[in-house]
Amino acid sequence: MRIAYLDLSSVADPSAGYKKKIAAQIRAIETLGVEAILIDIANSSPINDNEKEQLAGSSILRTLRRRKKLLKICAEQIELGLVDLVYARYPGGDNVFHRFTEIYGDLIVSEHQSIETKELRTARKVARLFSEEIYGKKVLKNIAGIVGVTKEICNHEVARSEIPDKPYLVSGNGIDVGSVPLRTPPEFDGKNLDLLCVAQVAKWHGLDRLIRGMDAYKGNVNVRLHVVGDGAEVPNLKKLVADLKLESSVIFHGFKTGNELDEFFDRCHIAVGSLAIHRAGSGSPLKSREYCARGIPFLDSAEDEDFPDNFQYRLVVKSDENLLSLEDIFLFAKNSMSNISHGEAMRKFADENLDWKVKMKKVISFAKKCIRGSCIDNSD
Repeated sequence: MRIAYLDLSSVADPSAGYKKKIAAQIRAIETLGVEAILIDIANSSPINDNEKEQLAGSSILRTLRRRKKLLKICAEQIELGLVDLVYARYPGGDNVFHRFTEIYGDLIVSEHQSIETKELRTARKVARLFSEEIYGKKVLKNIAGIVGVTKEICNHEVARSEIPDKPYLVSGNGIDVGSVPLRTPPEFDGKNLDLLCVAQVAKWHGLDRLIRGMDAYKGNVNVRLHVVGDGAEVPNLKKLVADLKLESSVIFHGFKTGNELDEFFDRCHIAVGSLAIHRAGSGSPLKSREYCARGIPFLDSAEDEDFPDNFQYRLVVKSDENLLSLEDIFLFAKNSMSNISHGEAMRKFADENLDWKVKMKKVISFAKKCIRGSCIDNSD
């Protein structure tokens, strides 16, 4: 079997977070003995450098040109008998992708990271929302199966397809466990607590909730929040920190990688995931997987089916607009770090449950059944 992984985005930078995810997924697929090719703006050889430049960007016209070009490449691969299955990172609904699914839909399984209509509405992307509401349900009706990172997302997409028994698979995001080192944890003395957020910071990370909680805290523990990364929300958070006069407690370090990034994991006690996932609708945060693989206990607000309720190294906070309780975080830090082998335990869990090899084995099995028409029951 040969799989075409279809990515219709305008992002060509291989260091982008979701590009790393796709690369890891493809490596995992090939580890399973299945050949995979990536069709995207950066890796499709039939597109020369001049065409890449013309097709880059985010305007509606460029988007349509890019999609037509990449979908033509995919169609040629299918017609030549070189592709048996198309695994598409859902690009959003438009007439171009809709027409492609009308012809090849029975070979397509799409992967969904969010409730697209809610995300676009929140971001006030009116044109894309209009297109999604018109064509999205038509695309979903045509394709063979749906992979969603949460049950909520799967239910939403199945409902939009208007086919109640549309095959779906709930499969949270994964990680290439071997790509990140196991950290060396610092001592936790109960007097100093260093928190770490590594992210392309957006509103759904909810760091404002944590910062306001730090402002309200009147206890004796010295709390510091280290924000490592850039992102659209950083200027707003810097203003909030300045207004609350917390500059000595909330430090923005900018983007870090390699050994510099590893050092932050070694010096901080607790990591911070997405604390306001409701602002994005739903999701399966990639960063939670990295935190687990690195062996650092973490906070999160997502309803994440990959982590059991009794997983002691993940503190689930309610996803709302209230400030966070520092006392709850202290207790979590004390309990989780009392086990000197907590890092090894987290790493073992990640290797057995979160690694892309584990994830993609289930996804490929599901996708094969869908395109062969043998996927009778919906899968959780």
